Amino acid sequence: MATRIRPVASRPTAIYLRCYPCDTVRMLDFWQILERYSVESGLGEATLFMDNGRRSTEPLTALADLTRAVEAGVCETVLVPGPFVFSLDDAKAAATVRRLEEAGGRVVEMPRPPYSTAVPPVDAVAVC
Repeated sequence: MATRIRPVASRPTAIYLRCYPCDTVRMLDFWQILERYSVESGLGEATLFMDNGRRSTEPLTALADLTRAVEAGVCETVLVPGPFVFSLDDAKAAATVRRLEEAGGRVVEMPRPPYSTAVPPVDAVAVC
């Protein structure tokens, strides 16, 4: 049986996304943020692997393709919004991260925006 790697998996950087139930808008947001982060951090353009609309208990074909690409040395860095994309069960998510890292990949979480605890100044108060 031949191992199938998506032909577009020729870049050293990949993005993996999964959401259940299917959420196209949120996935597009994450994809755009991670793609921009990949380019701006010097990793270049990334190949997208997405199992949108699938439960983590179902066969995740894109994750399987990504894992094979990492094992084959095609993908070196995997960008994710967080390990929750692999599973909502922390132990299972950590096991997937470990499996990708043992295969030679590096899993990088999306950077979090800085949050300020300072209250912005109020110029005027509207009374209703």
